[in-house]
Amino acid sequence: MRLRSFQVLLLLSAVLVSGPACVGTKPVPLPPEAAASPWKYARVGDRVGYAFSSSFFNPYIPLDMKDFRQRGFPKEPPGRSNRVGGQMALEVVAVRPPWVWLTITFTDEQGRPHPHRTLAQAIVLPMRMEETQPRPPFEPMDGTVTEERFTAGGRTWGARRIEQDTRVSDGSLEVRVHATEPGPLYLTQGLLEASSQSAGMGEHISYHLKLQSFRQGTLESGEVPTLRHPLGPGTWYDVVKEAHREAPKQVRYCMGAERGQLLTATWTGAPGAAPPCGDLQGASSYPLGEALLGVITQAAAVFPWWPPVLGELKPIRQETITRGAHALPVTVCTQRQGEEGAPESTLQEVQYAVDPWGPELDGLSTWIRFEPLADGTYQVPDQGPPQLEHSTALSDWGVWWKDAGN
Repeated sequence: MRLRSFQVLLLLSAVLVSGPACVGTKPVPLPPEAAASPWKYARVGDRVGYAFSSSFFNPYIPLDMKDFRQRGFPKEPPGRSNRVGGQMALEVVAVRPPWVWLTITFTDEQGRPHPHRTLAQAIVLPMRMEETQPRPPFEPMDGTVTEERFTAGGRTWGARRIEQDTRVSDGSLEVRVHATEPGPLYLTQGLLEASSQSAGMGEHISYHLKLQSFRQGTLESGEVPTLRHPLGPGTWYDVVKEAHREAPKQVRYCMGAERGQLLTATWTGAPGAAPPCGDLQGASSYPLGEALLGVITQAAAVFPWWPPVLGELKPIRQETITRGAHALPVTVCTQRQGEEGAPESTLQEVQYAVDPWGPELDGLSTWIRFEPLADGTYQVPDQGPPQLEHSTALSDWGVWWKDAGN
């Protein structure tokens, strides 16, 4: 089970308005102190919209040269590359101090519902207006810093650009441009543009995101959404890791969000002994703007077919498994490795949700829905039952924010 996405970052929804300028109801003037603590003055309808693209490339999957000899150009095999593009909008949909409720929606370049599986539903998260305890500030990436004037969303901003270039060492060119005074862009800490261009020889993802529109809202209270499809904050999930001749370990991930930062606290111990999610003491954090990048990179890594498996790892059956109080329909995929006639072989078994947006997964973080729900490797002797080498499996999840509108 590769839980890369939750560690990297990810989102939410609301249909992107046409046109780059501020639109909608005339905003209510904000007091001067709002600049220092904008989340305290969040209003329903506050919104930022971005255009984005993200692409995946795996050079280790060779081109089909047989097709090249027949037609004069090689055929792109499944899994070698994938591209996703469109528009996203992050919007305040409800305000209940000390909480602000946000959604993120995705559309294609023409403004229609997005066809990609991971971007097909609106994602929700509750954000606390203020910090519950002092937390270390997020440190931006190292790199060359310049000041400039940057035009985006129908306006020219005073901006700060950071470029980190590690292409000479098989890395990438990372760029972040933030408004020096975020103002109406407080939702994403003033993010104007972000990109990553890889120069590496291995499997990699490149992306680009740029501000297209922004809008200030009104003093309505809005309707609190449910946490059926959460980005992560307000929820928790458990993973159990097992290995041959070792005691199983449970890891609990508790996720929250405060003042524009997404928080994740972890606990590791014996299965069944995890404490409930509390104040997220010692939680790691990263900005909501960076989480948006995590969502679009996750989408590029999920292929158009489902489950997104490649090579000899193939779907063989569907069954229903139990995880905590949840009954989950899953697709089981397997592949066997080993020389024919050898005394033993290796079996990999991976489980994916039959429908990653199905009601059986309500309350589960978006980061986890499109990952394997279980991934195990077994030694299969010539005689006798398979023996576990190691495995990782989602074991339970839920909503710790009990007043989440459910």
